[in-house]
This record gives sequence, structure tokens and C-alpha cells, in this order.
Amino acid sequence: MKKHGLYLFTAALALSLFACTKKGDDLVDSTSDYPKPPGSFVTSSLLTGTIKGTLKQDSTYYLVGNVVVNKSDTLAVQQGVTVIAKGNFNISVRGALLCLGTDAKQITFTTDDPNKLSDLGVKGHWGGFLIDSLSKYVYIRFTHINYTGGPDAEGSSQASFDVEGSQSFNNGTHIIFEDNWMFGGIDDGIHLAGNITVSIKRNVLQRLGGPDGETMNIKAGVTGDIAYNYIWSAANNSIKLETGKTVLSPQTNMNIFNNTIVNGGWRKVGEATQGILIDKYAAANIFNNVLVGCHTGINIASKADTLHSTYGNNLIYAIDDSLKNWVYSVGSFGKVKSSDIIGSGHTACASVLTNWDPGVTPELTLQDNDVPSLKSGSPAIGKGLATASFTYWVNISGTNGTADVLNKDMGAYPTDSKGNKHLPSTRPSI
Repeated sequence: MKKHGLYLFTAALALSLFACTKKGDDLVDSTSDYPKPPGSFVTSSLLTGTIKGTLKQDSTYYLVGNVVVNKSDTLAVQQGVTVIAKGNFNISVRGALLCLGTDAKQITFTTDDPNKLSDLGVKGHWGGFLIDSLSKYVYIRFTHINYTGGPDAEGSSQASFDVEGSQSFNNGTHIIFEDNWMFGGIDDGIHLAGNITVSIKRNVLQRLGGPDGETMNIKAGVTGDIAYNYIWSAANNSIKLETGKTVLSPQTNMNIFNNTIVNGGWRKVGEATQGILIDKYAAANIFNNVLVGCHTGINIASKADTLHSTYGNNLIYAIDDSLKNWVYSVGSFGKVKSSDIIGSGHTACASVLTNWDPGVTPELTLQDNDVPSLKSGSPAIGKGLATASFTYWVNISGTNGTADVLNKDMGAYPTDSKGNKHLPSTRPSI
């Protein structure tokens, strides 16, 4: 694969635009060694066709057709950029994608369709991101991706962030998806397939899927860490792993730790749903997760790679006593561990988080009223596994993401503030 074209002054320009002129939260992550952003700006505010270059800080652009980033090119998005889809268009990436938001100046991809709030969960408005797994590098931080799921050419809803294809080099592309927000997509939120390495951390993922769709749907050889994410009101499974129906290699193998999953699985009709599902020859290490009010807790299916899957120190509270036996799916390999905290009922669920909203039906999940930080006296405090019994996929901050580790508290919002620092919004208006 060709190296990205660079102008002679790229290094100096990148330094002045993205580095030490900012302070505090406005500083782009200096520990990551993503490819340098292009030195040339995209000149038009109307985005369509084949593009490369940089979208300029604090500017607004309009997606007026499908966009393609070729395999030898890079599209960089500076902090504070807003991209508004004017129709059912997507962004297809075969090269490198750099969304360089900061906490102080976040990036937003959305639609200006006036019906996006009134038809939430019924209609998708634009196509989201379609990433070829041969892409060289994908780095997305402090970025909002809202109201996706517009139909593809065959009429199927599109995922918000979809990585698919085949790869010819070691571990395919690097996917770093950290400190982001998604809301209101009508199908899968994060859909990953292939022998790729990922870091999915500290994201706020709300009400993804219509009558179907996983918040995370990961398969066909993906490896990496899923940690400190907040997931609310998944239509189907909140986190689903599988390798394939018959193919055993490359294997999907993930560490899933310190996530907070709330009120998931209630909007799917006619199918069992789980907070965390490990299926079809996938393996996982599952620790320190908080699951409150989900239809079903954890399902480590008999077809999973149970020999290489470990779990424990998870808090799982069912919304009522009738579902207490389903904190681990009945008949599955997964069973309650002595280190788990298990309970049921509204009183138990309300004891974990600063505020828990028990509404789970579609008409009651139009906005998120939860405050998922741990309340004083929460049973999740101090009950986490603090030292890993597994190997982190991301153990040095840099190319593959940030190196987060387990916490003594359970969930995405530990009391030492070392986890997710982004509380959810009720419902974004953009």
C-alpha cells in the first residue's frame, strides 16, 4: 500500500494546527502516532465524490452526496467541525480517516432533517461511515455520530460505523474509536468484521437500533479491548461477539471490562436479547461490567470458545424478579460467579447509579434520563477485579489506542474518575 502523500511543510503545519498552542482539554492527544493530517484544506463546504485533505477547525460542511476517501489518501477532520448530511449519503473510507476532536471542541456528524426527533427509531436519515478493513488507519475521538441508518441500495438500514472487507496484511487496519458519542441510529452502532485490531473505549452509545440492531456487533476475527463505555437502550444485544458459524480462525477475541449497560434489549421484537453475548467460536474476558435493567444479562453460549473465555466481578441487576434467573442466560455455559453481584427489582437497580430511569418500552426511551455515575454507597464500589488475569490487547498508548486497565470499582464511571468522563445527554438536538 502506498504511503500517504505529504507536503514538505506538513510537519510544521500539523504542529502549529494540532499541537502545543492549545491547553488542557483543547489539546489533541499527543501520545497517539496516527498519520500526519494533510497540509491542504478541502476547499468546498459541499462534500461529495472523491475527497482528500483536511476539514478546517470550527467550520461547517454539508454532505450533499456519497463521499469516498481512496486507499492512498487521508481525510482529516479538525476539532470543532460540524458535518451536516443533506440526504441519505454515506462516507466511505479506503485510506485513512482522522477525526481529531477534543473535549473542548468536539466534532459532529448529523442530519438537519427536521423529523429526526419525531421519527426516532423508525427511520434513519443518513448512511454513516463505511470503512474498508484494508484502510490504513482510522482514528476517531471526541466525535458525535447521530441519527444514522438510512437505507443502502438494497433497502437495508446502514450501521453508524461499519468496518468490513478483507485484509492482506497483519491484523488489517487499526481502529481507534474512543471518547465518542452516538445517538439514534436505526441499525447497528459499531459493526466490525475482519482480522482487525480495535480499541473501543469511553464512548457514550445511546438508543441505537430500531426494532433490530446491536450497539456493538463484532465478528470474523476482530481483536481488541472494549472498556469504560456507557450503553443505553440497545434495541437488540448491547455487545455481541462471534467468529463465524463454522470458521474458527481468525478468531474474534476481546477484553470486555468496566462497561455500564443500562435498559438494553427491550425494543427487539420476537428474539432473545442480551447485555453481553459471546457466541459462535468467539472468546472474551468479561470483568467489572455493570448491567442494570437489561432484558437479559450475560450469555456465554455453548458455541463460544468457552475454554478461553473468562469472566467474573460483574454486577447484574434484573429489572424485576421474573428475570433474575436470566442474569446469565438459562441453558448457556455462563453461570453466576462468587465474585458477581446479582439482584433484581427496582430498588436494587436504583441503588447502583446516581439516577436510574426504569422506562424500557420504545415510547419511554426517546431520551436518556440516567446519570450513570456510581451513587454513594453503590454496591459496585470497591468490588471490581483490580489486577487483570488476562492480557490487554492495548498495553502501550499509541498506535492501537489508549492503554486503560481494570479498576477497583465496577462500571464505566469509577469513583477515582479514571474511566469515562462523559455523562450522557438526554437527547441531542443536532
